[in-house]
Amino acid sequence: MTPRTAITQIAKMIGQELEAGAGPSEGALAAGPMLAEAGATTELVDRLLAEARRKRPNNRMIEAYAFMLEAALGTLRVQANGGNVEADQAIAEVRRGLDYTLAKDGIALEVLMLVARAFARAELDPGRALQEAMMSAMEAQSASMPAAPRPQDIADHFAELAAALDNDPFAIYTELATTAAAFPAEHHAAMAAALAISDAAAMREAALGFAFSPDPAVSAAALMAVSQQGRRGLVSSNVVDRLVRMRAWFSETRRPTIDTTIRELRPKAALPLPVQRWEIRSVLASLCDGAGAQSLFVLAKRGRRLALASLLVKSEVGVADAWVRNGMTKAEADAVIAQIVAGAEALATNVARDVPPPFGLLQVAETLGLGPLHPEIISSAALVEALIADLPPARTDKAAALVAHQASVKWELEFETLASWFEAGEAVERLLQPLRTRKRRIDAVAAQLLPTRRRFWAERCAWMAATLREGADEGDNTWSDFALVARDLLGERPLEGIPLATRIAAATVEAFEQR
Repeated sequence: MTPRTAITQIAKMIGQELEAGAGPSEGALAAGPMLAEAGATTELVDRLLAEARRKRPNNRMIEAYAFMLEAALGTLRVQANGGNVEADQAIAEVRRGLDYTLAKDGIALEVLMLVARAFARAELDPGRALQEAMMSAMEAQSASMPAAPRPQDIADHFAELAAALDNDPFAIYTELATTAAAFPAEHHAAMAAALAISDAAAMREAALGFAFSPDPAVSAAALMAVSQQGRRGLVSSNVVDRLVRMRAWFSETRRPTIDTTIRELRPKAALPLPVQRWEIRSVLASLCDGAGAQSLFVLAKRGRRLALASLLVKSEVGVADAWVRNGMTKAEADAVIAQIVAGAEALATNVARDVPPPFGLLQVAETLGLGPLHPEIISSAALVEALIADLPPARTDKAAALVAHQASVKWELEFETLASWFEAGEAVERLLQPLRTRKRRIDAVAAQLLPTRRRFWAERCAWMAATLREGADEGDNTWSDFALVARDLLGERPLEGIPLATRIAAATVEAFEQR
């Protein structure tokens, strides 16, 4: 069976499941990732577009292809974030194939929307060509319509959407932001303005989500739209509270607009309603992977309801994801725990990069009853010193450091995440491609690449130490071993005397050769 035929057969089965309304099976959920692993994502897109171009396209098949595409792209994004060069290339190849097809053939608006949503839900940029095709298709459709939608029609649509999402402004924003991702950034502000004047309070609160846009112009326009709520007497105390809380998370260049909005809305805000606090039941932190990503999950309870809050922080990115899932059973919460985050220190990275954290961070902070979160840069050296400051000299001297290095040889057997501790990317490709033997490649990584990456890997070790210390049993020195290795990576100890560096060099070459 050819890959094309296999993909078609899988799509038929998934289409039947989706049409039946019982929800996708485990096999359906695994199909997209399986195709991504097999390098068949481009073929999947080809199948989708081929079906869309037929005289009588099968909508069930198109939806099945789009369902698999979303999962395949999500898998590629995770791999690319981990430094997988082939995944980056696969995403670029999908975009090139789309660009070629869009330039050559016209695709129905509904299909374009499905493809764009697949990119958005996979947290990938759909690309300018797809966004412009969406706009052209919408303009053509609008020209053929007898009349523009009435304001009441738009209001009714917003009210229905709010009701369908339990009037949750964070869920509303997530749904609309997924749609907005299909359009160029300049159109996002218009969506925020439409939300801000809605009669539904939850829709007005959702407008604030667009203020978290990486595009400063969209962010400023969204804040302006939110500030205009005061002129209509439609100001929720939640909006003002959130503006105050999020101010510290934005760069200095964006704060004046937030300050102006707060001044305009505070006198007109309704009195705050009493809030029932959630009870924190358990906390789970993941360990750092090789890309510098770490996750924190918090299970909270209010009455009989459970909520799972998640934060994902990534080195050199900051807070990359934040969400809360309400109304969960204990079994559902346990099943979901496998995603992403760490603490508020990462907010400093967002501020420095002038890229606000996700809107969902507000929901996480409110659910957990957190106080103000003020960004603060913590250097790896300061973190290591804070971790080992109270240890006796015998736990931090040269002999202890030697024991820590000896113990590091077996870390990969104990901590699965260390399998992802290797270098990847274009620099690795350029360095290793000309070399023909494994030994020469390992020596090149150790001598030419790792000396410039000591601080990066020291930071990984430092956060591993901080995370492990929280749950360490009496007499378990693993966390302090990580801290001591981090200290030596930050110091002058030669890399050849640091077994972890040797392991990273070997793992880098292995990943390169298996790519």
